[in-house]
Amino acid sequence: MDDVELIVAGHCVQLERFVRRGGAWRTIEFPSSVAVIPHPDGGVALFDTGYAPRFHAATAAWPYRLYAALLPVTCTDADSAVSQLRERGVEPGQVRLIVLSHLHGDHVAGLRDFPEARIVIGDEALPDGWRDRAAWTNTRHGFVPALLPDDIEERLLPLRELTVRPSGLGGRLRNGYDLFGDGAAFVLPLPGHTEGHLGLWLSNEGKDGVLLVGDAAWTERAYTHGELPLPALRGDRRRYQEVVGELARLHRERPDLAIVPSHCWPSIRRARQVFGG
Repeated sequence: MDDVELIVAGHCVQLERFVRRGGAWRTIEFPSSVAVIPHPDGGVALFDTGYAPRFHAATAAWPYRLYAALLPVTCTDADSAVSQLRERGVEPGQVRLIVLSHLHGDHVAGLRDFPEARIVIGDEALPDGWRDRAAWTNTRHGFVPALLPDDIEERLLPLRELTVRPSGLGGRLRNGYDLFGDGAAFVLPLPGHTEGHLGLWLSNEGKDGVLLVGDAAWTERAYTHGELPLPALRGDRRRYQEVVGELARLHRERPDLAIVPSHCWPSIRRARQVFGG
């Protein structure tokens, strides 16, 4: 692959009002997007992995089935990131690096399909004692341990091993972790929705770059109109609103910069136009 591509690996459904104040009391689709990024040393890197069919098995038992019931998921084998990459001639072993915005099931369900990839997560993303933590606690936090590979700790690429450089975004986002060492992709802390939540800034894409923000915003109207999701989706509300404030600033100051929440169809479609896919 020569160009960045944004694919959708499954989706869930929920009320629009669930994710933005003033939204309609109607069920809408929330795509689970995955960015496929050419790696400078060959192969590709991913931002998130989306859903995969194993999500259904991992959430079949109590209490994880509550998670699946709250956000009903559709994902076939063909929908999975690994299948879509194979259609593009990319085998699982060619995925060199995966940046995870956070560890909720809709972002990590495909992780086991890429056993050779190094994994970048936020410093506080993986909870202490996660293998033994109570299932009810996991469910409350949208965390499904069965979706993580058994060797995840050995495959982690700590943020401290990446060089911190000016991102060019200013404000709280002025510095980022240079993912490839060439200034083309910066990992950015975007805390609030979860501990250690990350975004990815692709500085060379389009007219003024593309900022992948995971669940720092569920829809673009969070930063264009201040329509935030329900409090339960904000995690640390103060930090969540600080990050949304930064996204709103970028939206005002840099209208050609594409901001892409993971589950926002309008933003995904515009990003695809930027990427040319």
